[in-house]
Amino acid sequence: MKIFPQLILLCGGYGKRARKIYKNKPKILFPINGKPFIYWILKNLENKGIKKIILCTGYKSNLIQKYIKKEKKNFNISIRISFENPKKLNGTGGAIKKNYKHLDDNFYLMYGDTFLFLELEKMKKKFLLKKKPILMSVFKNKNYHNSNNVCLKRDYLLYDKINNHKMDYIDYGIMIFKKKIFKNISSRSFDLAKLLNYQSKKKQVSYLIKKKSFFEIGDPKSYKNTVKNFKKIYNEVYKKLFKGIRNYNKEFG
Repeated sequence: MKIFPQLILLCGGYGKRARKIYKNKPKILFPINGKPFIYWILKNLENKGIKKIILCTGYKSNLIQKYIKKEKKNFNISIRISFENPKKLNGTGGAIKKNYKHLDDNFYLMYGDTFLFLELEKMKKKFLLKKKPILMSVFKNKNYHNSNNVCLKRDYLLYDKINNHKMDYIDYGIMIFKKKIFKNISSRSFDLAKLLNYQSKKKQVSYLIKKKSFFEIGDPKSYKNTVKNFKKIYNEVYKKLFKGIRNYNKEFG
């Protein structure tokens, strides 16, 4: 089964918790083994078959644009950069709404500060089977990462980032949306979490359970953990991708 070709990557926030690591860089440009984090994200998506990406940028967008302009020849993906004034951000939902006319009928959405073990075909298959406008990948968290925000029901999930004391799963960081769900939203500024909460109460969000955890860089502790475990990530995800590189140590020493 072919995957949906388009993905929206959210990377416009200030990343206040991560400022202790690099004060003048957006998180997506934090170095991981000699390359910006966005390099590894794009290579992972390219390897999985994504053909076109919209980068929703805000804070330090000029640095992201500069990197993409310089390195885009190294990626076999069409990349569109959407910019929002960081002093007037419209929220994660607003960033998607702003690009409405550029959206495919169905598209993936992913956070720009997490490294995920992707199963895009499985997601699409489940999405088409359940026939709901949103599908979310979830992980049984046990509060290792941020607070849990998902409760699973038989055929749908409940999503709540505030009243989450009975939640035992967490949003994995990648979803599928139908474009039409954004059509009748009149507000230009809104948080995606509110949309997910509203749609989940209407039983309109299906799910795919992930067995592998994810790696993130949103705070100093998580960033250090990702750097520490990158050899494991590389061997599992990238080893077959980079032809001519027999092992991680030869490439990164």
